[in-house]
Amino acid sequence: MANEIEELASRVPEACSVEIFRRGIPGDVKIWYWVAESHPTADVPYPDPVDIISWDEIYYVIVYITLSDGVRRHLCGKLCVDIDVDTCGPAPDLQFDEQDVDLDPCGNGIYVVWFALPAGTFAPPAGYPNRCGRVYRLCVTVGSHDPCGGPGLIWGHCDSVEIAVHPPVPSP
Repeated sequence: MANEIEELASRVPEACSVEIFRRGIPGDVKIWYWVAESHPTADVPYPDPVDIISWDEIYYVIVYITLSDGVRRHLCGKLCVDIDVDTCGPAPDLQFDEQDVDLDPCGNGIYVVWFALPAGTFAPPAGYPNRCGRVYRLCVTVGSHDPCGGPGLIWGHCDSVEIAVHPPVPSP
């Protein structure tokens, strides 16, 4: 059958072009994220958010992504999650390695990705004024890739979380 179609295609002049557009899939994709002092565990799946931190401690950016039933059952491939930090004031912006997560069409549609921010991540570089601290905006980008590595159907971004970072508090 395949040979017959190829032979027919070679004899028929191209009469049309077909372009596949990305169409809406019924259902929702939702993203929540925050900064916490610990990453999710079985005992504490939703660590408390913090918005004022010290630059000498480890913190975590936690990203929860949910795909509703109508969406999750029809998507496979990978989610690609990336965080970047924009600086409000004189200091460099920060970038982190992105993480890929396998989509599971038979799963529950809930994906949890967390990024560790090592102690010292927000310490001002040499030559930058410390002042009384600095505010940073955390930006999350979520994309997807199909099983062949091409772009997938999920794309989104968030930039609503801000944190204030202060110098370490001296021990008494």
